Amino acid sequence: MKNMNVRSSTGEDLTVIRRTRKRGRLFTLGLTVGLAGLLAGTAFVAAPEPAPPTAPVAALETDPVRDTEAEALVAAADLNQPVEVLAQRGEYRDVFAQPDGTLIANEYNQAVRVIRGDTWVPASAALVAQSDGTITPTAALLDMRLSGGGTTPLMVVQRDFRVMTLTWPNSLPTPTISGDQATYPEVFPDVDLVANVTVEGFSHVLVLKTPEAANLPELRDLRLGVTGEGLDIEETAEGGVVALDPATGNPVMEADAPTMWDSGNQEGGGEAQRGSAATTEPADPDDASALGPGEDSRVAKVGLDYTQGALRLTPDAAMLANPDTTYPVYVDPVWQSSTNSAWAMVDSGYPSEEYWKFDAKRHERIGLCPSSCNNSKVKRVFYQLATPYAGKTILEAKFRVTLQHVYNTTARAAALYLMPSGINSSTNWGNQPGGSGWSGATHLANNSPTKVQSTCTATNQNTEWEAKTAVQTAVSKGWSSVTLGLRSVSESDSTHTKRFCDNGVLSVRYNRAPVIANESELTMSPGGGCVYGSAAPYSDVPPRLNAVLRDPDHSSAHTEQVMAEFKVTWTPAGGSLQTRSYTTPLKASGSLFSYYVPSDIAQNVPISWEVRASDGVSWGPWSSDGARNVCQFLYDITSPSAPDVDSPEYLPDDAIDTTADCLDDDQWRGSIGVQGSFTFDSAATDVVEYQYNFNDSATVSVKPATSGGPVTIKWTPDKEGPRQLFVKAIDVAKRSSTIATCTFRVGKRPPVAQWPLSDIANAKIANDQLGSHDAKIGSGVKFGEAGSLGPWDTAATFDGTSNAYLVTDNSVVSTTRSFSVTGWFRVEDPSRRQVAVSQDATGEPGFSLGVEQGNWFFRMPTNDVINLGEWRVNAGPATTAWTFVTAVFDGPNNKISLQVGTGAPVFKDRRSLVEARGALQFGRQTYKGGGYSDFWKGAMADVSVFDRPVVSEDVAGLEKHKLDRKGYWQLSTETSGLSPNYDAGGEALRLGKPSTLIRTPNPFNAMLGAGYLQLTGKAGEYAETTTPVVDPAGSFTISARVRFTSGSQGHAMTAISIKDTNNNSVVALRGNVAGRWEMAAAGAELPAQFDNSPSMSSKGDHVALIYNGYTRELLFYLNGQALGLQLDRPLPALSNVQFGRTVDGGAEKENLSGAIDDIRIYNGIADKVKIDRVRLSVEQPNL
Repeated sequence: MKNMNVRSSTGEDLTVIRRTRKRGRLFTLGLTVGLAGLLAGTAFVAAPEPAPPTAPVAALETDPVRDTEAEALVAAADLNQPVEVLAQRGEYRDVFAQPDGTLIANEYNQAVRVIRGDTWVPASAALVAQSDGTITPTAALLDMRLSGGGTTPLMVVQRDFRVMTLTWPNSLPTPTISGDQATYPEVFPDVDLVANVTVEGFSHVLVLKTPEAANLPELRDLRLGVTGEGLDIEETAEGGVVALDPATGNPVMEADAPTMWDSGNQEGGGEAQRGSAATTEPADPDDASALGPGEDSRVAKVGLDYTQGALRLTPDAAMLANPDTTYPVYVDPVWQSSTNSAWAMVDSGYPSEEYWKFDAKRHERIGLCPSSCNNSKVKRVFYQLATPYAGKTILEAKFRVTLQHVYNTTARAAALYLMPSGINSSTNWGNQPGGSGWSGATHLANNSPTKVQSTCTATNQNTEWEAKTAVQTAVSKGWSSVTLGLRSVSESDSTHTKRFCDNGVLSVRYNRAPVIANESELTMSPGGGCVYGSAAPYSDVPPRLNAVLRDPDHSSAHTEQVMAEFKVTWTPAGGSLQTRSYTTPLKASGSLFSYYVPSDIAQNVPISWEVRASDGVSWGPWSSDGARNVCQFLYDITSPSAPDVDSPEYLPDDAIDTTADCLDDDQWRGSIGVQGSFTFDSAATDVVEYQYNFNDSATVSVKPATSGGPVTIKWTPDKEGPRQLFVKAIDVAKRSSTIATCTFRVGKRPPVAQWPLSDIANAKIANDQLGSHDAKIGSGVKFGEAGSLGPWDTAATFDGTSNAYLVTDNSVVSTTRSFSVTGWFRVEDPSRRQVAVSQDATGEPGFSLGVEQGNWFFRMPTNDVINLGEWRVNAGPATTAWTFVTAVFDGPNNKISLQVGTGAPVFKDRRSLVEARGALQFGRQTYKGGGYSDFWKGAMADVSVFDRPVVSEDVAGLEKHKLDRKGYWQLSTETSGLSPNYDAGGEALRLGKPSTLIRTPNPFNAMLGAGYLQLTGKAGEYAETTTPVVDPAGSFTISARVRFTSGSQGHAMTAISIKDTNNNSVVALRGNVAGRWEMAAAGAELPAQFDNSPSMSSKGDHVALIYNGYTRELLFYLNGQALGLQLDRPLPALSNVQFGRTVDGGAEKENLSGAIDDIRIYNGIADKVKIDRVRLSVEQPNL
């Protein structure tokens, strides 16, 4: 008997090469790679050379990193170097903002890091003995515990408290530990048991060292204990065993039909290059022999039978009795994960054999094996990697992997293909994607590398191929992952063989291109808005084309510059298609871009035009893309001319111009809430009517006092930003002129004073952020108390005594002109008359905002004489909860209004004016007998005063800015079925039974902090609020961490749902039966679906549900990406918020199998920056 290691020309260690069916010696639990699917487990038993511990490719701690994408983009530009986005860091992914405004993401085949507590650490499978006698990997994704010897189980693997236990029939010896390998010597005479651990799984192989060992009765009928807690274990029709999630029936782990092999003919030869020089490097035979069969090994099936927790293995007696069998012989029962994001090899010499995840080896061959390889012939490899790039513009993509061996230093090409379908654990030569001819595969690139690496690590990829087409295809087709195939260009010449590692990485540089222009912001001057076909207007002059264009990466901290490309086309009578185009200079995102159509266009034929934007990196879509049409007009010099339009507030540069072409500019003018005027006039003397509208508002008709005379209208804008006015003249014969179009930009005048009231506890004044109206503090006011968001969001409290006030030195607004007061208020007794804000006058206060008899009031006196009447509006109700209140005096229309929360404003007349020239008061008002009265007992925050009427856009923005946290549940403790709210006084979360709250979890199962909610998909397992918590008439944000045990394929499972008072879920975030995340809602015809599958990674997915009560729009954030859903009606009255299920008529459905943690509910709308911050992988009680 001989036992030696020889390298072949293929670079394979002839004692370790496998050719058996599904022999990836891997035992892992199902996880996910970001958005691509289940975790690709990758164990190997013994490598020809020891591999160093896996190290992450992510930024070092000294490298720049920022929490959110927006912050990283700013820092990258400032530092002129890449900056990592911490919110997007994961086990299998990292993202770096680039100085040019693009981002680069790396999608890894294997985990490069794991999280422990609040810290990311390099992944490492190095085994360490623990104080309890077990042996565990240093930094793995799973809780894997090997026996330290004795009667303890051989291996216990746990995730989400679903436990798989393997036991050995006898007491185990103390193992020898070497790196990631544990060897149990002499478990039977001349038989070793070798167990090897990776970051994601483990494997085990029996080593029969002598023929005498093969005759042992214990090995003729070997029985291992295999039990599952929270798992259903079944034997498969193919001769294997599978562990299923009972809730879904989806596999969590699977064991394929086991095999055995001998050491074969260990003579090899050929020219091999490994590392930096051509050499044959001997490997430790004890280490190498456990990997698998050589190309010429004898291989046989091992009988398998699973019954009631016992796995019976029957080695092939004929092989053991064969005198030609070469020892050692290896018997290989194995478990591995069921995944859809991984790698595989196929071999034409064994067309029915599967080599899932390279059968647990670190590298595999491509190309033809020489005749010395026995039956193995042509091999190919596949890699499946995540592509979470919906809505992104792919600028560049590279596939990288480590070349471990080449035949010699002559350059010979390996070809990379995009495969037409995916791979799984059943993939073999006979059923490989596209068949043996790779039908439907797309050739991406060739590469002829010759430099090799001796090991496979997470960081040493040394070859790359162009893969942009593959990622672009995935984006266009909505794929969550791509499968790449790698083969030799020549599969008939064994000198083309190469070996590649299992460490594939897809590096993608992407950008979010400018968005398609809004149709409402495409205009012609003259000519009006964007129309098509029979509605196309006539113009007597070549019009100016206008478009407002935006880039999605634009923010207050990161302003993108964009350019516009206009394209004009027409076909003259009897002629051919004509095209004119123009590209503008760069301007700020959101600017107005224009193009004067040349005068050589044809008359009386449709002239079409469209526009698109570029940020200098990517062009966005044309304005006519999708189901939209081009814009059209007709040029006819005989058409009636459009009227002239002037406005001193919004078109001052147009005052001396009498033509229809308004002289627009990019200046911000006027303000929302402030009335302006427009004058229409015409050169024609027979005009008797003007028709006008702003943007998409209804058309209004006005008539001049005399034919051909001008008309002036008043207009108060309610939205900030570019606005359009369209005007046409009608003559006495009812003929319409060309439409005059004017585009201008409406500004937003800020408050005249703004008091956050979040000053430090011992502050001497209440700071006005705008600097002119600081307020003095009465002794009955305290700062630093809990505000509307909780104890971290401080506010000012008023004790209700005569010293509970703040006062400015002088008046803040004129009460005879328009003004508004807004703020967050809390009152302890809404039935008692109390004043929140007022302004002094000589008699009655100039205005008062307060509560009385359970309602809010806003009043102004009829005159400055006591007790002679008041103008008053009431709205409500007034409650003890924090409430946003808006009081407005609209001077031009002589109206006062009051709005409580997001309820409808209530309007009343104000027919007389009183000027109040005194100080602004917080917490009191002047008293008719002298002094002050109606002292406030409660709290205030974020009070603002405007010298104009605020409009709905102001109110929505102010409420959005002030998120009101209604609940934060860390799910770390439980009392009598209730998990407490972190915020004092907040309602607890009720846990359905038998829901399990996991406390002090081990680091492998932990999500955030010290506990989480464990759900197994059974009826009655869920969590819920005991009240609605959120107001359906307002806006709210709900977020959580969610982890699935085995995906939702074929079995929908709900993470978050909102229940109405009729016991039906009206909004749900779920994993659907197609295995994708979706958001469904009553009032939406169809759900909004992501391309992404629910995650089973250690931290799961961060999901957030946002409802905008003003626009009736739902947003679903999944790991920072957003999908919208427009509702056709408001949300109904709500009952509560549910986690882990949905209900239909009171019957529960779609119970979640997985885990939920870090539940948050806010009133108000969280923007993307806040969402990115919430989804960091740490508990943040102050957020």
